[in-house]
Amino acid sequence: MVDALVLGTSTFGVRVRVSPLVKTKRKRMAKIYKNEFKKKLEDKKKVIWTNEPKHENKYKTNLKDKRQYFKKTLVKLLDNKVIRKCDRSYDICALKYGPKDSMFEGTLVLQEFSNDEGENITTWEYLLYNRESDTFVDSKFFSNSDKALTYFIDKTSNIINN
Repeated sequence: MVDALVLGTSTFGVRVRVSPLVKTKRKRMAKIYKNEFKKKLEDKKKVIWTNEPKHENKYKTNLKDKRQYFKKTLVKLLDNKVIRKCDRSYDICALKYGPKDSMFEGTLVLQEFSNDEGENITTWEYLLYNRESDTFVDSKFFSNSDKALTYFIDKTSNIINN
């Protein structure tokens, strides 16, 4: 006779081996391997629970450089009539156009920035939001700042002219 074992999860969240159902005089029950269960439960109690991530948060380390890069990039475009009409946030590195009476709202966000060996690595995200249908109509990612800003200016000028 082969005793087939299965893995089950106890109410304590510990994976344990459980045998198939065994008939006793009163009930049908599964046999739990008690010593193994106690050992796993003790091991679980030794784990230190924390809300802190184990990886390094690159967002905070690059934030100062990211803000400087965003500001430096926008200074070049402040003469542009579309950029002048946009709201700018240097804290969150974002450009936004969307007057309250407009159906659409366009946003360009510098998502990631790092200066690796003198080379700037960027990720921009463009979002076009339709307020009436409460949906995002367009969403694109760019790794080139010039292309991202050109796309934003083009889309925003279409919103302004319509």
